[in-house]
Amino acid sequence: MRPGQAILTLAAIILLAACGGPTGPLVPPLGTRVPPVPAEGLEHPGRTRVKRVSTACSMPRPSEEAEILGIMVSHGNALSNIAVAGQDEKTTAAFIHVDPGDTPVYLIALSGQPMLWVVEGATERVERLIVQPALTKTGPGVAVTGLTASRVGALNPNACGQPYELVHYGAEHLFQKLRSIFRRDDLRMVGVESVGTVRAPSGKLGGARSSRNGPMITTDAGNYVIRDSKPVRVNPNARNFTVNQFRSFYPGGVVMVHPETVVSTRSVDVYDVLPAEAGLIQLVEAGALTFVPEEAGYLINGPIPRIPAGLNGAHSVKFGLAEGVEKPKGTFNHSSLFDAATGECLEGQCKWLEEISRRDDEYRRQLRRRR
Repeated sequence: MRPGQAILTLAAIILLAACGGPTGPLVPPLGTRVPPVPAEGLEHPGRTRVKRVSTACSMPRPSEEAEILGIMVSHGNALSNIAVAGQDEKTTAAFIHVDPGDTPVYLIALSGQPMLWVVEGATERVERLIVQPALTKTGPGVAVTGLTASRVGALNPNACGQPYELVHYGAEHLFQKLRSIFRRDDLRMVGVESVGTVRAPSGKLGGARSSRNGPMITTDAGNYVIRDSKPVRVNPNARNFTVNQFRSFYPGGVVMVHPETVVSTRSVDVYDVLPAEAGLIQLVEAGALTFVPEEAGYLINGPIPRIPAGLNGAHSVKFGLAEGVEKPKGTFNHSSLFDAATGECLEGQCKWLEEISRRDDEYRRQLRRRR
C-alpha cells in the first residue's frame, strides 16, 4: 500500500469510527469538526481536483489483467459531513470495499446526486476509479476518499447517461456500451437506487455502515442515550419523529471525513448544519428548534446557522419562525417557513402555493368576465 494511500484510508476509517461507536451520538452535535489529519503523503491537501478524462462516455483503457466493475446509483444511504456541491445541496455517501486479490481492479462509479465515495479495503488493487458526478446548480459534485488523485478521473455529468434512467431502465444499454468500449465481456455492473456498500470487484451489495447510537434507554422520566459514558436526555418529540425519519432514510448514519482527505471535482466544505434529518436533529438537540407534533413541523426559537440542505419531497417540513428570531440562511425548496405569530408565509413551498392559488383565482375571474 502506498504511503499517501495508507494515510488517506486510515484517516477515513478513524474518523468514521469516531462517529459510529457504541457510545457515540446518533449524529455529531452542531459545530462538530473532524480533527485535522497528517498532511504527509497527500497531494495538495484540501485543494486536489479530479482530472477530467473525457467529455463523452469514453475512458482510459484498463490493463488486460484488470477486473472491471461499473456502479450506477442515485444516492448513498448515508449522509456526508462535507458538502461537495455547496452548503445548499445534500451530499450522500457510500462505500466501495475492495476485497483482497492478486489482480488490479478498474472501477466506474456514476451517481445521480452529489456524492462522497469512500474507497476502503485492499485499495492497492485499484488501478483507476472513473466517476461521473451529478450536475447541480453550482457545478458537478463528487468527491473520493481513500485514493490519491492520480488514480481518479472524472467524466462530464451525464456523459454516460442520466443515473435515474440507468438504474431504472437503461442499465442494460450502458452495460453493453461499456463492454463495447473496453472490448471486455467479463465486465460486471450493478445498478441500484440507494447503496451502502458495494464490494469490488464482485459487485455484491453489503449492508449499511451504521453510525447510530448505542441503545435508546426509555424511562418514565424520558428517553436517554449514552454519550461519553453518561446518560443524556433526548427530546422525546424528536425521538418519535425526526430520529425515526433519519434512521429510515439514512441507515448508514453520517460519514465523517476531513476535507483534506478527499479529491473532488470542485471545492468542498464542511457543512455548517448537516443535511436533511441529521441537521434537524442537530438543531433540536442544540435547543434552536422545537418539534411541534400536532403540525409535524418545527418552531425556530433561536438563531441557527442555516436551514439543512435536502429538505425536499418526502423530506420536506414546515418551520415556524418565532418572534424576534432572524430568518436563517439557506434554501427551503419544498419546505415552508411561516411567521409563528401570524401564520404568514415567509419563504419556500408555501410561496409557490400562494402564487398558484393567485393565478387560479385570476383565471377564474377571466372566465367569469367572458360569460
